[in-house]
Order: sequence, then structure tokens, then C-alpha cells
Amino acid sequence: MEQPGTPYLALDLDAFEANVARMAGTILSAGKRWRPHVKAIRSPALARRLIAAGAHGVTCSSVTAAAGMVAAGIDDVLIATEVVGEANWRQLAELNRQARVHCTTDSRWHAEQVAAAGRAAGTAIPLLIEIEVGLRRAGVDPAEAPALFATVARLDGVRAAGVMAWEGHTTTIADPADKAQAVAAAVGLLTDAAARCRAAGYPVDIVSCGGTGTYPFSSRIDGVTEIQAGGGVFGDERYRTEFRIDLDPALTLVTTVLSRPTPTRIVCDAGWKATGCYPSQSRPVLPAEPVRLAWSAEHLTIECRDPAELGPIRPGDQLTLRLGYADATVFLHRRLWTFRGGLCEACLPLPDNG
Repeated sequence: MEQPGTPYLALDLDAFEANVARMAGTILSAGKRWRPHVKAIRSPALARRLIAAGAHGVTCSSVTAAAGMVAAGIDDVLIATEVVGEANWRQLAELNRQARVHCTTDSRWHAEQVAAAGRAAGTAIPLLIEIEVGLRRAGVDPAEAPALFATVARLDGVRAAGVMAWEGHTTTIADPADKAQAVAAAVGLLTDAAARCRAAGYPVDIVSCGGTGTYPFSSRIDGVTEIQAGGGVFGDERYRTEFRIDLDPALTLVTTVLSRPTPTRIVCDAGWKATGCYPSQSRPVLPAEPVRLAWSAEHLTIECRDPAELGPIRPGDQLTLRLGYADATVFLHRRLWTFRGGLCEACLPLPDNG
């Protein structure tokens, strides 16, 4: 297969499969189900590979992303946020005619709106009560969970399915012991909420948490039923260095050198329209760390201290960037190219959705 024009996303399948096996092995061996988040993965074809590796469903960030996964034959989806808006509620209800598409709620008003859409469509939308565990985003206090669970249980058009949280505030803690303690404290609030709901007489089938930055710790906590870690299968720089998770760099951006105006400077065709610069920058694969990376819309300028650090690179050569954060880059592209042993195997379409 002919390789594409630059800049383009390149997935090393051997590294990708090693990351999938490592994550699946940790989660499944701990007795948890795996529901990987696909906000970075995006490709239904790659999501199906995760299902084949042991995942029982996927996690999404929007109704449109969930619809794409359902259309690809994935029949168990969690939208890990509150779905809001008439059109979104209608689509969520319709999706539940074809699959189990859960979403979260943290208020009576929201649960009532979702329930009305479910009734209109003749479906029962499964809801998870989102619990605030320290991230200070959405969610209710664990003590409030039984009352909201009771509200959902009484509504026609929805079904109270469990509880969910994201302990994202613990991801960057450097010391492993401190991180384990912080994750345990945060997830303990989630399992406490589940216990409170059960004590009030309500069945709690799903207790969902855990991202790539925390899954080695959250997957070992009693009371958790499923882990949402997913983006780590790409092994980007943020997960490996900032979150200190043992993964292989699998997804890269291939760029072409446009100019070498000085012995210590090159200019490539990979600006911030091709690779996200926040919250972590992509890094060029070079013999030494550059002294400066300057991003503009269409260009990346790389400067090194010594010409030897750039080697014999000249205009027309290709250079590889290790992605800083896949979530901030993959959505900028409409195709992803897969490679094995340096040979291009396939071009996967990336849907234009959330």
C-alpha cells in the first residue's frame, strides 16, 4: 500500500497490541471488566480489536461518538458524561433500541429529562449516578447518591444501573505509594456511594472508574466492577512520562522536513493543525533533545545545539514525532495508517465526531 502524504498518523501495530495486552491483562486478571474509553481511539475498527482482546464494551464522550460505535456493532456503550439537549436525548433513546447505551446523571432535573426521552421512544435508558471523588467536576456527594438513585429507580424511561466516577486528579502524583493511596481514597468514595445505595435497598450492578493514568491502582480496589482506561493503547508521551504508566509508544505523527536553513535548525510540515500542543507537546525522534520547538499553524521549527544532533537530515526527509497527548491530536485527522514491521497494512477512517 502506498504511504500517504505528510503529516499523517502512523500506528505501530506491534506496540499497539503489546499495550492492549498489558492493559487488558492487568484489568481482567484483577477480576474487573474492561470498558475502554475511545475518545482518543475514535476508530471503530480499533475499538473492535479491544473487544476481541477482552473488553466488554466501550466508553465515549458524546452521543454522536456512541452512535458510531453502535453502528459498528458494539452493543454496550457508556457515555461518561451527562447528556444534555433535546436532540441528544432523542438520539440516546433511539440508540437504546439497538444496544445498551448508558449515560451518567448527577441531578433530578437531568434524570427526568432523560426519562422523558426514554418514555417517548419506548425504551429504558440505563443511567449511572456520577459521584464527585475529588476531581471537582461533575457528580454528587456520596451521601447524596441513594436519594438520586431512588429518584431514577422511580422514573419510567430510565433504569438505575450503577455509579461512576473519574479519579483524574490523582494521575500526576509521582510517588507510586502516594499515588496508590490517593487513588484508593478517591475510589473509596465511589465504592462508599455504591454501598450506601445497596444499603437503601437498590441493586448497583455497575461501579465504573479508572483511566489510563490510574488503572494499575484502581483495578485492584474491591467493589469496582469495571475500568474505563483506553487511550493508553497509543502509548503517548503524557501517559508514559507525566502519568508514569508502563506503555510502548505506538502512535506517531510522520512529518516531512521542508527546510534546513541553518545547520542547527529544521522546519517540518507538522504544525498545531496536525498535532495538539496542549496539555503535552509531541517530541521529535532525534539523537538529542531539541533546545527549542516552535509551533505555528502549518509548521514545526526544531532547533538543536549541535548540527550532529540533527544528523544528515535534509529537505524532503521524513521525521517521526511521538505524540504528546493522543486525545489532542487524533481528532484533528480523518485517517490513521497502520504499520507492521515498517510495512503499511491499512488506512483506517477516523469519524468526524466527539
